[in-house]
Amino acid sequence: MQLTQRAENIIKILARFPQDNPVTIGIISEELGISNRSIQRELPTVEKWLGAQGYRFVRKRSVGLILDEPEERRAELIALLNENNNQHQSGENRKERQTLLCRDLLFSDEPLKSFYFTDKFGISEGTLASTLNQLIPWFEKYHLRLVRRQGLGIFIEGSEIARRQAITSWLCQQINENQALGQLRKNDLSMNDTLFGSELPTEIVLQVNHILTECEEQLNLHLSDNGYLHLLVYISLSIHRMQQNHFIAEGAQSFSELSIQPEYAVSEYIMRQIRQLFHLSISVDETLYLAAYLSGQRIWPSGQQDLTEIRNLDVHQITLMIIKKVSEILHINFMNDERLVRELSAHIQPTIARLRAGIPIENPLLGDFQENYPDIYHACEEGMSLLCPMLGIRAVPGSETGFITIYFVMAKERIEKLGQQISVILVCPTGIGSSRLLASSLKKEYPDLAVRGITSAFEIDCDKLRAEGIDLIISTVKLHISYRYLHVNPILTRQDKMLLDSKIKVLQQQKAQQEMPDAFIPESPIHKEDVEYISALGTEIYQLLDNIRIGQAPVLQNRDEVISYASALFADTPEMEKHLYQVLKARDDLANTYIKPFHALLLHGRSPQITRSCFGYIRLEPPIYENTRMILGAIVSLIPSGDSSQTAAPVASEIIGALLEEPDLLKSLQRMDDDTFGKLLEVVLLRFYRNTVQSRLQ
Repeated sequence: MQLTQRAENIIKILARFPQDNPVTIGIISEELGISNRSIQRELPTVEKWLGAQGYRFVRKRSVGLILDEPEERRAELIALLNENNNQHQSGENRKERQTLLCRDLLFSDEPLKSFYFTDKFGISEGTLASTLNQLIPWFEKYHLRLVRRQGLGIFIEGSEIARRQAITSWLCQQINENQALGQLRKNDLSMNDTLFGSELPTEIVLQVNHILTECEEQLNLHLSDNGYLHLLVYISLSIHRMQQNHFIAEGAQSFSELSIQPEYAVSEYIMRQIRQLFHLSISVDETLYLAAYLSGQRIWPSGQQDLTEIRNLDVHQITLMIIKKVSEILHINFMNDERLVRELSAHIQPTIARLRAGIPIENPLLGDFQENYPDIYHACEEGMSLLCPMLGIRAVPGSETGFITIYFVMAKERIEKLGQQISVILVCPTGIGSSRLLASSLKKEYPDLAVRGITSAFEIDCDKLRAEGIDLIISTVKLHISYRYLHVNPILTRQDKMLLDSKIKVLQQQKAQQEMPDAFIPESPIHKEDVEYISALGTEIYQLLDNIRIGQAPVLQNRDEVISYASALFADTPEMEKHLYQVLKARDDLANTYIKPFHALLLHGRSPQITRSCFGYIRLEPPIYENTRMILGAIVSLIPSGDSSQTAAPVASEIIGALLEEPDLLKSLQRMDDDTFGKLLEVVLLRFYRNTVQSRLQ
């Protein structure tokens, strides 16, 4: 919050008056030469700023204004204001000073005198005190206590586990992740590089990188880039601390049950390598805590049964409990969202491990979710509180709750989108002809309508339509039925659109007011339609796996040339190429298709002229730049429209989701490694097929 000069002057006057001597608005008005009304307008800003800085400001009617702080705190306040006024002391410099001061305290084995900091940074005692106050919440997050003791100095207290957690987090914040991982993965880091700072010896980092690379290959581990970096830093730091005789010797035995889990085997493997390379005597406590740290990361490939059946069941049941609790609070049924159950289960597993081990996690989006989705965040707080008695903890940190909130926000958006869709069936005299024109008009102008089919006026079966959940019949002929329907022209007139707008609004309101359905999905019998769908899905998957094209594009200049080149990938004739260009171009014009995590365009669309789904990737060298965006390639996905899209669309969606969730899949695509990509994609799609079969036939 930025102070005005007038507000700052008021605070300086308040700071001159002791606690037992209130200052009136009249005194401030006279000293500053401005009206009482002007002073009163500034007081809310003054009060808010002082509160944010941790100072107590009191307004007493008929008495005056009081800065209720002792003399030393007032001195700190004046120093803070002077610092804000110092043109050479920018916000970036203050942040850098906090970072360096934090480093000195974390890495020091003995108390540091105040003079050490005031002399090093060229600041006053008041500014030092203010800076230390701002660091206290950060240290407390890692269970460390900042101590200022007269005659001894400034230092932090806490366990070795807590100190390592804090230092690991601090180091990772200072490292350029992309540059560091790029050099490490390419074995391009030399002994002279200072990428990891002077606090972490490069020779240790290089050895640990070799150990982890070997672990990934030998033990079939799967680490995200961020997870790899944090694990590399933590293990390198642990080795450095042990070399300085700082060992974990407290609390790790509380993780003794981990000794029967596969993460412990990985920890033992790593510690055995460390023991041989660095000639260190490593305790069981060190091995147990590394196992706990590994449990807090996702180290296994997606779908691999890395846990015992009991542990899997526990995680699944805990996830369902949390979802049920959130559903009850928000009055939204999340239990039927299979994607939420699946994704949240995968997230809860390492979350439980982190909470049990007391490993903090950073969440830069926490404030955004607390501000933008307060209801969902508070519901998730209640849901996550179910973990506290299970894990023996007082509370779940807000950073963890924030990540859980993300899953429910996305699930709520999916439910709302599904709930707002109106299922319609189109009717005309014969089931062809005019209904085709109507379908085209509706698809273009009413995205909230889901056209479930086209039928003849003579073939309407109202009981079947109710069973299929059809909300509305839209007909080009007048009907004599009891079912809800709307009569319109094949080419919608203005009056037709007004009637349709009104009807859609009413139906959506009715859907929104429906009672929350049962929390659990009831068992359903196997239907012929399920078998037909599963059969069609299997055919779709195998046809798509045979219709993948990956290649290097010639030098292209802009997005339009990329779309044009992509159109030619699956076109056999100039006419088809022109048609596919129009399909892809129309989708790109509708909304930007740039996907930042891929650094690529996602060119996709449906066409009745396509008989088989297609998937491809175009690599661009050199890349194309649009403003600040770098386009390294283009993903191309085309599916047939009509009945075939019922199986084609979910498969195409699964591929895009897998590219986000399976780093190796995306990397093989970007490397144009056709063979590896095909094998990995086959695993993904067959897993999707298996899950779909289980879901529809359970």
